[in-house]
Amino acid sequence: MQRRHFLELGLGTAAFTAAGLARATPVGMPQKWDETHDFVVIGAGSGGLAAAAYAKDAGLDVVVLEKLSFVGGSSLICGGAWATAGTDEQKAKGIEDSPEKYLKDMLATGQHQNDPELVKAMIASTRIAYEFVTKKIGVKPDTVDAASGMSVPRAHHFVPANLIKGLYEYDKSKGVPFLMNTAAERLVWDPQETVIAGVRATSKGKTLWIRARKGVLIASGGFSRNPKLLKKYNPLMAAVDPEGGPGNTGDGLLMAQAYGADVLDTQFIKATFGYRPDPKKYGPHTLHGYYEGAILVNGEGKRFVNESISYKLLSDAALKQKDVKAFEFFDEAVRVKMRDSTAKYRKLLGPLDNGGEVEYCLRGNTVEEVAQKAGIDPKVLRATVDRYNDFARKGKDEDFGRTSLTSGYGKIFPLTEGPFYLYQAKPRLIATYCGLRIDPKARVIDVFGEPIPHLYACGEAVGGVHGAAYMSGSAVGKAIGFGRIAALEVAN
Repeated sequence: MQRRHFLELGLGTAAFTAAGLARATPVGMPQKWDETHDFVVIGAGSGGLAAAAYAKDAGLDVVVLEKLSFVGGSSLICGGAWATAGTDEQKAKGIEDSPEKYLKDMLATGQHQNDPELVKAMIASTRIAYEFVTKKIGVKPDTVDAASGMSVPRAHHFVPANLIKGLYEYDKSKGVPFLMNTAAERLVWDPQETVIAGVRATSKGKTLWIRARKGVLIASGGFSRNPKLLKKYNPLMAAVDPEGGPGNTGDGLLMAQAYGADVLDTQFIKATFGYRPDPKKYGPHTLHGYYEGAILVNGEGKRFVNESISYKLLSDAALKQKDVKAFEFFDEAVRVKMRDSTAKYRKLLGPLDNGGEVEYCLRGNTVEEVAQKAGIDPKVLRATVDRYNDFARKGKDEDFGRTSLTSGYGKIFPLTEGPFYLYQAKPRLIATYCGLRIDPKARVIDVFGEPIPHLYACGEAVGGVHGAAYMSGSAVGKAIGFGRIAALEVAN
């Protein structure tokens, strides 16, 4: 009742909003709609594409709005990991996993600040969607390994472009219309039915009013590209180089907040560790060598963190180092193992074969030699490596408590096989991992704990799933899993 009264009062100013003034008030319905559909999807990342696929298959008339000239969003430039449990690929490798293990890992990684019911819904839905993508669409992962937050390997690695292409081509084959270069600006309210009735958008300078008979899905990503929102919610992150989709400016978050939408987890916005330092020079590729056995040292050559924790928490630790300088230190055995594990790592580390040189990864025949190249005191780095190797042989890290490669998976081991490498790495803000509060049906929830009628959300626009930190591959799961749930909920 509180929201209805608020909206009824707000409609007194709707005419001004419809005229183009930027006010956080409800937008009233136009005299005439330009288009009418059952389901309007805002954003053509993996979540929006999956939602459109399921909506179309369920018999809905669906349209996708994308403000950029291309599809994919952050999913197009992510690491390609999709976390799901109990797959054929896992079974073929003898990996024993289950939804229960996945849930336990998610809650532990999120420090129990995430919503268990939301996580359960995501795990179940993304598992079904994984079968849809791999078997019906035919896009397959190239490997399965253990990554941040996983007690068993469940990171199914896809080439991001292939995953997006598969979903997009499926949608197009089913006749889903895409309105590209079309920016959703406001949600439209129907005061008679008391529901979200559609979207006001702009395309080529023209205002479009697009009606949604049954629902609107916000799949527009986060706000890593919006300095004002970052400064508002987490000022520390405003100083971190942004990564992620270029369209991630928080549009969906703001549109929903105009209707009282609740927001979760802004205090947990964290950068991702493992990027090469210069964002203009080096693209969106990370090296998580610490999960393969590497250690992290700062500009003084000293370890500063337990390398097995989430790379979100590693970023927190790196940001505290002088000049935010940190290196991944590893030996030849680790380099070769990583090089042969994925196409991305082969691209990063393959050029070092046969004595090759790259400026972002220094090599030395001895620990002292590579330290000197990096401007680190050779004696300090040697002492650091020797101390860690002694711990690794004993299986007990007395300095930072590291007992595994990542989240309890894999045993630590000494780094002794030269040549040795120092790979300088920095945090970048790839995603915000917070956002609109939803329930397990993907319905957007307002500040009073009530669903906002006919409004849904998925993917990076959503909070409550990750909690205090992040499991690799759960972002893709959150996008596609809740995109699927929203589409089926609207179809019911």
